[in-house]
Amino acid sequence: MIMNLIPALILGLIFGSFFNVVIYRTPIALEAKIKGNAVSLLKQLAWPASFCPNCKNKISWFDNIPVLSWVFLQGKCRQCGGLIKIRYCLVELITATIFSHFYFKFGFSFEAFYWIVLFSILIVLFFIDAETFFLPDFLTIPLIIWGLLGGYLGMTSITFYDSIIGGVAGFMVLYLFNLAYKLFRKIDGLGGGDFKLLSALGALLGWTSLLPIMTLSSVLALMFVFLMSVFTRQKFQSTSIIPFGPFLILSYLFMYANSYIFKIF
Repeated sequence: MIMNLIPALILGLIFGSFFNVVIYRTPIALEAKIKGNAVSLLKQLAWPASFCPNCKNKISWFDNIPVLSWVFLQGKCRQCGGLIKIRYCLVELITATIFSHFYFKFGFSFEAFYWIVLFSILIVLFFIDAETFFLPDFLTIPLIIWGLLGGYLGMTSITFYDSIIGGVAGFMVLYLFNLAYKLFRKIDGLGGGDFKLLSALGALLGWTSLLPIMTLSSVLALMFVFLMSVFTRQKFQSTSIIPFGPFLILSYLFMYANSYIFKIF
């Protein structure tokens, strides 16, 4: 069985490399669209070939092998010596782990495909939001639909009815919270992408999981702010912003692990 995981592992590494392209180029394409320089997102993802984000030189195929090239080059560009983010290596490793896990759990089946697609979207959203404070609609809206589809097909642990209620409730909880925040502070406390992300998570786990997700994600966010203040020795200002999406996703991962793997509660 272990040998059978090798194709899933390799496929995960390949897709992880592609997800890095999506994470890097999507915000650039969407920003260009906002400025009126509309470029097809698919074209942006497909062309040009992989290049160094520092010197913009094309990366040779032997310097673009998932994980191995990053390790061999010690996280630097061969041509300019500029640092390549460790995120590239992490995304590839995480994606390979996800592909292997669900293939091991479900075999070659639609159920494995369903969960791989779901977690792949979450990976891309996590890192895009962490780096750019942005959760694109072209990923959050399909994630909502994917969550509802899981309830309809019985892929998740809740009924389709609970999935619908969870999706609607997830959106409204953050929407109303942000509305109240804006009334008092005159600024938005959350972005619209956060509403849609929690809607998707509600569709996956049901409305009863919204309070635990919100509580855990808030605790994680506060811990992050505290640690950043300690390590950077800079006081966190009330006007400072942090991406909330990654903490929502981490909270969902904990809920998933609790329900399907550890069964702690």
